[in-house]
Amino acid sequence: MPKHSIVESSALVNELGFGRHVTRRGIRLSIGVPVYNGEKFLEETLESLLAQSFGDFELIISDNASTDGTSEIAQRIAARDERVRYHRHSRNLGLAANYNGLVQMASGELFKWATADDVCRPTFVERCVAALDATPDAVLAYPRTQFIDTARGQLEIDDPGFPLNWPRAVDRWRYVVGAHHWVNAILGVIRRDALLRTRLMPAYPGGDYVLLGELCILGRFVEVSEVLFLRRLHPNSSSQMGGDEQKLGELMTGLRRRILLAEWHRLCDHVSTVIGSDLTWRDKIILLGGVAKETSRRRASLLREGARVVRAVLTRS
Repeated sequence: MPKHSIVESSALVNELGFGRHVTRRGIRLSIGVPVYNGEKFLEETLESLLAQSFGDFELIISDNASTDGTSEIAQRIAARDERVRYHRHSRNLGLAANYNGLVQMASGELFKWATADDVCRPTFVERCVAALDATPDAVLAYPRTQFIDTARGQLEIDDPGFPLNWPRAVDRWRYVVGAHHWVNAILGVIRRDALLRTRLMPAYPGGDYVLLGELCILGRFVEVSEVLFLRRLHPNSSSQMGGDEQKLGELMTGLRRRILLAEWHRLCDHVSTVIGSDLTWRDKIILLGGVAKETSRRRASLLREGARVVRAVLTRS
């Protein structure tokens, strides 16, 4: 058996399905690559990560029971580079559990998720680590994004980012709750001790806003001004699934769900974040007022979700 041997998780461990693994001591950064049927772009993604100018990292690939050539690609690359570890689930646990389990498997002081269809330019990690080193009270650093198509052609899409470098947590959190744009910042470099103080990735679309909200209360975000992240848009990416709730539900949880109630979950989790935080009660009241405003602004979406629940109940009765 090769030294990069596969971890086949036949039983759920810590409710996530991740089996035992060997951690590497003294690693500065852990890069986690969650993947499901990603053979088309996986190799390009992994090569871009292994070509980083910052080399003090481990790379963990977590395969969510892919049925295509993902396993062969991952094993081949793991065999040639001792920094790479490949883990395969015996069944599809859903995107959220796969993301979250990677954090539990990591051993680095810093952590980065890397999606299996995007590309990181060679200095992505180096610049983000340097930004965190220079800003001790920051918990996340990320670069600017260029959107690309399947052939790496550039797409003219604007991404305002999450440059939350303000000293007050209240101001940072207000920005996150009111944001409706791309959440590429979540794929930056994060202090793992801060990440472990959150509830990690929720299992519904838009849950990454909640995670960013938890993180921004813990510290500032630093935006690296260079364009070092190439975000690929293609028909099978989650951002292109539109309002197909069944597809999105299956993607997030690995189960067929007709009703997700993503808007309701997101608002409730924002409230939970505020109440459970270490902020003063004065700040908590200010932020809960912000949630109330956001609830009013999103009332049409909330009512539509509520109506779907009522129709489902009436259909079953």
